[in-house]
Amino acid sequence: MEKQVNAGEFVDRFMTGSLEHLRYQQSPVKIFQLSEIAPYIKFPTPPIFLGYNLLVHITEGHFKHKIGAKEYVVKAPAILISNYGNISTIKSVDKSAKGHCVLINDNAMTSIFREQEILNIFNISPLLNLASQDSTDLNELFKLLYNELLSESPYKELFESLLKSLLLKIIKLSSSNQALNRRQEIAMMFKQLVHKNFKKQKHIGFYADRLAVSTNYLNRCVFSVFKKSSKELILEVLIMHSQFLLFESNKSIADICYELDFSDPSYFSRLFKKIVGISPTSYRNKAT
Repeated sequence: MEKQVNAGEFVDRFMTGSLEHLRYQQSPVKIFQLSEIAPYIKFPTPPIFLGYNLLVHITEGHFKHKIGAKEYVVKAPAILISNYGNISTIKSVDKSAKGHCVLINDNAMTSIFREQEILNIFNISPLLNLASQDSTDLNELFKLLYNELLSESPYKELFESLLKSLLLKIIKLSSSNQALNRRQEIAMMFKQLVHKNFKKQKHIGFYADRLAVSTNYLNRCVFSVFKKSSKELILEVLIMHSQFLLFESNKSIADICYELDFSDPSYFSRLFKKIVGISPTSYRNKAT
């Protein structure tokens, strides 16, 4: 099974040069200034299986970041959010970029935020462009969070409160603070469950049972929000993770196909090309 990359591993594997200025943080919430990391990232990074929730606020400069199959050009002032379980690739970074990068352990998310708030966060478009004043206001909260987390004795209740204020502000700015209706809640919870269980659970019935709804109702909810069926969304997540395996391992395409529980390599290849745009072989050749 592919290995999720945690914050410490990211520094070791994807950054270069003297990194003595990066102070070790034991907290489940970690924060870096972009100016501390942007000049040292070895990009493009390989696809990274995120073992954390990523929040980036850029106040100066730009970067390109791919989440799943979609690439985002992030220009200051802006926020980028990528949730736990996504496949993420840093395509390029302006070495003079400024702002902050926050890495949040998934257990910390569930302990700090109510379920409705997490669903609202999950509902935010990965890229949120900001007005200048909103970016300035957010930057003050990021600086307070940075100072607290890197103090000699970080105060858990305080940094959790600052993080919650930050994300609630982002929810408000993104207009994702509206109460989700029942169908939206079911669709968002389904997508979260798929990201956490896709390796072992590929059948819609498992997710319907977990959500205490019928498979027909689950399909209606998912289609109303994502304009695709529950099965299509599961397949997209599987193909997204096959991209990671194609890059990170020397396994044959057939072995990857069977590992992800596809019975037919030809079907897997056709589905991969439909979703990614090129064949698995071309993707692997292009990535190496």
